[in-house]
Amino acid sequence: DIADSLTVPGSISAEGLCSAAAMRLGGQEPAPAARPGPDASDFMSNNRLGAAISFGLALAIVLIYGFGNVEVTEYGLNYSLVTRKVDHNTYPSGRYWIGPLNHFLKFPSILTTIQFSDLSMQTDLIERGDDTLKSRTRDGLDVSIELSFQYQIIADKVHELYTNLGPYPDFHKLFVRLAIDRLTEAATAYSATEFFTSRTIIGKSMEKQLKKDFNDRLFSNVYSFQLRTVSLPNEFESAIQETEVMRQDLQVADAEQNATRVSLETQLIQAQKRTKVRANKGEAEAAAVLLANKADIEQYVAMQHKSADSYGNVLQELGSSEGSMLEYMQARILRDHPADKTVVGMSMRTLTTNVGG
Repeated sequence: DIADSLTVPGSISAEGLCSAAAMRLGGQEPAPAARPGPDASDFMSNNRLGAAISFGLALAIVLIYGFGNVEVTEYGLNYSLVTRKVDHNTYPSGRYWIGPLNHFLKFPSILTTIQFSDLSMQTDLIERGDDTLKSRTRDGLDVSIELSFQYQIIADKVHELYTNLGPYPDFHKLFVRLAIDRLTEAATAYSATEFFTSRTIIGKSMEKQLKKDFNDRLFSNVYSFQLRTVSLPNEFESAIQETEVMRQDLQVADAEQNATRVSLETQLIQAQKRTKVRANKGEAEAAAVLLANKADIEQYVAMQHKSADSYGNVLQELGSSEGSMLEYMQARILRDHPADKTVVGMSMRTLTTNVGG
């Protein structure tokens, strides 16, 4: 066999050599051997497996991309990429199935700060506010105001906020512009003196106006309003300080005058009380003396009446002799009078009569 005896280098097979030898000898090229056809059952099995894998991958993608997540500090609105519409419901924090062609529009649910102050003081804020507010007082002086407040979106009105004012941070910028407009307008209602003397009242008025506007028009509530500093022209502040110092001096003088008046009135009241006490004491002493005198007089009169009655009885015993009565009384007086204080005078006639008798 020629094919078996020949060795041809390269990639020519034995069947190729046999065909070439036959053609050289004048014969025809042999018909190629029939190859086996593909198996239909294997083809169908492979297609089903690929379809199952594709369906599984598609389902996994749908499941993965169909979930939406809302953070703890956020509200969410379900937005459809197909219909280009937003669901009215507000989603709080959590994980939700919303579909692969939907996503959440996020809004802050926590308090957000708007601050108008030196920009170096706003480095801790997510959204920095403007510099200090510039306005004019009612009497035309320039005034710079530093203040801050916080707002929180009302959960039930997130859809209205989005449809009217747009997504975050567009609505936040609108909030800042409205706050600037309202606060600068409110500043023009007060004079420079009122900013210096009635700052608390002005702050409360501004806070009330902001709360009304944010609640009625911006679907939010305002909290923690703080009117920090109010800067007026230096010349005016110096004049106001001098005026305030003089006013305080007047207040001190008025207080001292009031203290002196109170002290004098107290001394007068005390003197009146002492006078009244002394008058009452004098009246009491006079009444006591009168009562004592009256008692003494009544006692003396009673004694005299008793003595008169007694002398009347003696007079009757003496036969109504007045001379004898007088001698009796004289003798009694001499008897009752202390001996060391008694001096008895006797006339010469009496002595002579007594001696001669």
